[in-house]
Parts: sequence; structure tokens; C-alpha cells
Amino acid sequence: MLKNGDWYKLYPNRIFGRNSHFFFREGSVSGWGFMDYQALKPTVLVVEDQTALRRLIVRMLDRHGIAGLEAGRAVQGLSIVRERHGAIDLAVVDMVMPGMSGLDLATELEREYPNVKILYISGYTDSIAMDVIARREPDAVLLKPFTERALVDHVKRLLEMPPRKMVPADGAMSPPTRRNGTSG
Repeated sequence: MLKNGDWYKLYPNRIFGRNSHFFFREGSVSGWGFMDYQALKPTVLVVEDQTALRRLIVRMLDRHGIAGLEAGRAVQGLSIVRERHGAIDLAVVDMVMPGMSGLDLATELEREYPNVKILYISGYTDSIAMDVIARREPDAVLLKPFTERALVDHVKRLLEMPPRKMVPADGAMSPPTRRNGTSG
């Protein structure tokens, strides 16, 4: 038995055959049923303006059991995430694109869907934004050109990380905790 979120996956191979699986929700007897195992694959949105590179990234991820969606522009990527109501595990975002930049897209995604993780890709090593992101989240930056192994390793590390903490919409942070009746 394998737990994925609030779904459990059973492998009753001896009874129903080699590749059969049952899925059910925790605490629900009526939740029994068959389900396509593809639905449990992590979903990654690749937002890259270079068509050949975008398709190559999606193929590389697919070879490693990761479902890939594609968008050629940041606005298109944002639209896909909104249509799926944030049901994207990770967005691979090119930093430099025509129109809305990858950084602007990532900012919008973080604001609207804080559970969507971001992997920034760029061919520009001298970018101040990339340097700041790399210092804050080293696993969230991948410089072009990269190998399939490097891409998959970065994606899997990010997928395994816990979601970022949600910040209230007004940006207010909670006051510092008090120690022994004093602040700070």
C-alpha cells in the first residue's frame, strides 16, 4: 500500500492481475474505485519561449515519470495554471521571454497559488535576479545549457520540498515571539 496525499494505492496483483491497482480515499469506504495511475504523476508546467527547448524539456520529464504541460509565453502559462485552479506541482520558468518575464510570472504564481513550486531556468549568468534567487533557493535555479540528469534532479528535489509558507495577502507578518515577558 502506498499513500499519496489523501489517496491510498493498493497493489492487489495476486487477485486481479499484474498491473491492477485500487485507490481509495482515507476514511471513505465509498471512495473505492479504479483510477489511472497517470493521474498520480507530478505535473510540471514548462514555460519557455523557444519551442524546440520547451518540447525537449517536456520529453525529458516524461521519460522520468513526470507529466509535462507546455506554454510558449508567460501569459499562456498563467492562463493554464488558472484553468487548472493551481493543480500544478511545479513550473519550470525561463527568466527571459517576450512580453511578461519569467520573474513576473513566478511572482504572480506565488501570489495566486503559493503551493506551486518554481524552477527558474536561464542562459544569462550575469542576471542580478538570478543571483538573488540562487542565494535564496539554490535548488530553484538551473542555468542553460543543462543535462537531462541535472533537470530531473532539480525537479525531483523541488517536488520533494514542503510547500512555501503562505503569507497573508496584505503582506503582514506576525509579531516576534516574546521570551520571558519581553519582546525580541
